[in-house]
Amino acid sequence: MADVPNSGPAAPPPPVWDPQPSGTGVQRYAGFWIRVLAAVIDAIALAILSKVIGFFLPALPEPPNTTDLDALMTYASTMLPPSTLIASALLAWAYFAFQESSSAQASLGKRLLGLRVSMEDGGKLTLATASLRAWPMYLGNVGWLVVPALGWLITLAALIACISVAFSDRKQGLHDRMAGTLVIKTR
Repeated sequence: MADVPNSGPAAPPPPVWDPQPSGTGVQRYAGFWIRVLAAVIDAIALAILSKVIGFFLPALPEPPNTTDLDALMTYASTMLPPSTLIASALLAWAYFAFQESSSAQASLGKRLLGLRVSMEDGGKLTLATASLRAWPMYLGNVGWLVVPALGWLITLAALIACISVAFSDRKQGLHDRMAGTLVIKTR
């Protein structure tokens, strides 16, 4: 047997975890309940951000001390002034669209639970795609600005879009299908 010359130190092993989907392995889709939990975490984060932003918006009027229906209806209509609706819509849009189109590809709630949003081919979302995917989170507020009935209708459509995750084989909500995205488990 001939001696083989030593060619130097061995190459380091390949990385254990690849942040991008491999394309050859089986993707594990994030189901309905884990996505609900991520949404709860995101709602808490958004509530905290909303309170901070609320310090810079006009204060809401005090509730009336009466049982007069007209006074109560007037008060109810002032509970959601346009400035609050616009700020809430912009905050929700920015929170989801910018995080899900970032290198993290996930909102805070999704990151904490090991989920990632990607295009169906495994690629990263653009800001436009992430904005389209996030419509259930912000478009209802825009509807409330136009006509309250439209706000209710959009909110109902958003609820249906999100619940449809439970009935899809790839766990895609209607908003995921519209944007061509998947929510996958990374761990």
